[in-house]
Amino acid sequence: MIPKPKRILFASDLSTDMKEVFEHAASYAAYAGAEIIVLHVMEEASKSSEKLVRVAFGESLYRNLKNEQKTGARNLLTGKNVDALRIRQAIAGFFAEEEQEPAPMEEGSPIEKILVTESQSIASEITQTAVEENCDVIVMGCKQQGIIAEAVGVVRKVLKRTSTPVFLVPLGKR
Repeated sequence: MIPKPKRILFASDLSTDMKEVFEHAASYAAYAGAEIIVLHVMEEASKSSEKLVRVAFGESLYRNLKNEQKTGARNLLTGKNVDALRIRQAIAGFFAEEEQEPAPMEEGSPIEKILVTESQSIASEITQTAVEENCDVIVMGCKQQGIIAEAVGVVRKVLKRTSTPVFLVPLGKR
């Protein structure tokens, strides 16, 4: 028998499709009584591109823009933005339906941790985080119409690099 996961890594690219993927991760977490680690990886620019931007805009402006990007991603994931707040309320409603009594988001949330990182390899960061956070499964979305093309990208790289089971949610079916 396959053991129930205790920790689930939900890899998000912050697209609107991620709500559907998160619903699967949340359902799985509710079934297993697991915690969810939310991860968003921002792809680092190449060194040459980074240098050009720094020269063109200055070091201070470059650092400010980079910090704003990280802060914006974190705010989206933590619900400090209107769309994210609606998603969090929907998630709270989802768990309230499961438990038959409304629970505040903080109490009923399966989310243990939200991580926003930056890496040259998104796939490596996902697999490394799964190991570091001791996750039993990785939940990711995969475009259904482009599943072959997607397999060449991040999803394929994650599948090749990890020994952690990967739960792929086909997108665009609804």
